[in-house]
Amino acid sequence: MPMMTSDQDWFGRSLMPYWTHADHSISHVGNEGKEVVNDEKKFGVELNTSHFKPEELEVHLEGRDLTIEGKHEEKSEHGFIERSFIRKWALPEDCDLDAVHIQLTDDGHLCIEAPKTGHHMHRRTMPIMPAPKKK
Repeated sequence: MPMMTSDQDWFGRSLMPYWTHADHSISHVGNEGKEVVNDEKKFGVELNTSHFKPEELEVHLEGRDLTIEGKHEEKSEHGFIERSFIRKWALPEDCDLDAVHIQLTDDGHLCIEAPKTGHHMHRRTMPIMPAPKKK
């Protein structure tokens, strides 16, 4: 197969739709930059949401189910752009649901932390009581 010259390569690329050369990493928004911490002190999630405005993000806690949603819609002279994502986690049983803390950093990272109570970590010896005598 003959090699294309740079002029031929440019010409071939110029006939292709613009999106074939676009940065498609934004199509994976919500997947990139994701970090989950689940240790003895806390459950935490950090998510790169820099492609979304704060008003385009929602965080829901229903029971122990944590849901993060983002939806962006934009019209331009060239068309319409829509991005969205939904991420869900089940918080561990020992998380304090009333102390969940949410922050959005200046560089667009959404950070959610749920401290753990540690109640399941305590070990105690349980006394064994004799059963009542049958009469």
